Amino acid sequence: MSKGLPNEIDRRGVLQYAGVAGVAALAGCSDASSDDENGDGDEETTSLRIIHDTHFHGLLGESEEPLNVANYFGLMEELYEDTENAFAVGNGDDLHMSVESSVFEGEHITSVLNESPVSHNAIGNHEFDNGPESLRENIADSEFTWLSANVLEDETGEAFASEEGAARYVVEAIDGVDVGFTGLAPEDTPEITSVGDDVEVIDPVTAAEDVVADLEEEGADIVILLSHLSSPVAEDLVAEVDGIDAVVGDHAAFVEEEPLEENETIISVVGDEFDYVGQLDLEIAGDKISEYAFEKHDLEELVDADEVDPHDEIEDRLLEYEDELDDELEEVIGETTEELDARNDTVRSEESNLGNWLTDVIREDVDAEIAIQNGGGIRSDELYDAGDLTRGVVVDILPFPNETVKIEITGENLEEAIETGVSSVEDGHGRFPQVSGMSFTYDADAEAGERVEEITVGGEDVDPEATYELGTNDFLMEGGDGYESLTEGEVIVPPDEGTVISALAMNRLEDEGTISPELEGRIETV
Repeated sequence: MSKGLPNEIDRRGVLQYAGVAGVAALAGCSDASSDDENGDGDEETTSLRIIHDTHFHGLLGESEEPLNVANYFGLMEELYEDTENAFAVGNGDDLHMSVESSVFEGEHITSVLNESPVSHNAIGNHEFDNGPESLRENIADSEFTWLSANVLEDETGEAFASEEGAARYVVEAIDGVDVGFTGLAPEDTPEITSVGDDVEVIDPVTAAEDVVADLEEEGADIVILLSHLSSPVAEDLVAEVDGIDAVVGDHAAFVEEEPLEENETIISVVGDEFDYVGQLDLEIAGDKISEYAFEKHDLEELVDADEVDPHDEIEDRLLEYEDELDDELEEVIGETTEELDARNDTVRSEESNLGNWLTDVIREDVDAEIAIQNGGGIRSDELYDAGDLTRGVVVDILPFPNETVKIEITGENLEEAIETGVSSVEDGHGRFPQVSGMSFTYDADAEAGERVEEITVGGEDVDPEATYELGTNDFLMEGGDGYESLTEGEVIVPPDEGTVISALAMNRLEDEGTISPELEGRIETV
């Protein structure tokens, strides 16, 4: 699709866009001047392609599957080399929150990005998951520029990790046009990750106003924001802040079939991880984008059609990291003084000491009152002897990439959720709830929907009219395993701000060293 911006489209007309070939033709019209002999027609324009974005959550993907970094950057490289004037950019949340990140501490993503065409990347909230010093090290090792206008050094007000190479903004000259780039992170980053005491995250609107003024003073013709704000927040921001020409990226994994427009700003969002590569082709006239064309490339579809060649160097790194990860999974990261019960017969019908430990970890991660983990998410069907625990054991127990979330629900919602959880216990269904911060009693012989006899939170009977903050996983929050009542909750910590539960469990094991979970009477039967 192609468009002209308001007040430009009638004068400029509509570009004819038909896939990559169409964009190549568009990009070839750089510096096109008017055919009008009197000079009253179109002014000279420059073509610029923006290929976006990353948002990998610390994942590399699997080499045997279509959605991986080698194929992603193979496609990005092709789009980058297909035209003369191009930038490949990221929007953050790249270094963490995967099992790989818990092992490699973000270095795996930094090394891959160094081999890629990416020249600029925003700092997202998950960049801080391993703490600010780890992020500084990754920034120092980066051969591209990390950007953020609102993640600052508390003492100086300068860009966070500016000494390591990060910046509030940069201006890049390309084919006679000065292109300004900046980045923004979510305002609540300090509340959802580990920024430490020396980092300040300021209001994105204030930061945007300041950085746009600085970019204009530096002579930027256009300003492109690498955004780790959710697109509704970005829309509100550009409605308030003039001077941002294009926004690419998103915090909440939204996918739009075509860019949004607000206050003469283009907002292009294509989700997260490896599903799509966004291609935004701009025609720049003076200090304005006069026209644009957009394509959302479906990576899996293109790989299945054999239309993508993997990036050679990145494919080599992917294979190396896979081998290294296999070795790392054998590493002992903690020990248990008690047997850990992950047997299906236990976690799908009664209290498990492993379920107690895991739900405590989930509840504490999102600072909730109570927590629920479906027994079906505990997969290994093993009774582990007291002794050493490896990373591989954690992956066997928690193989799904579920993320922690926090929602506010009513007591009535909670009652319905627990009824759902015990509704098919006789069938060994995975919906059975392991819990923290609460207890319940149920009768497996009663009719489904009438089995729960008592629920207490903090030792008090649950109040159907009261509200409770629940920590759980994104699967249940979205109604998985029949937990429809949880879809009625207000989301406080969405998946993108949570933590992959397997990585969370690994990190907690490493921190605690030794665990001794016990049965506490959280779940009783009559």
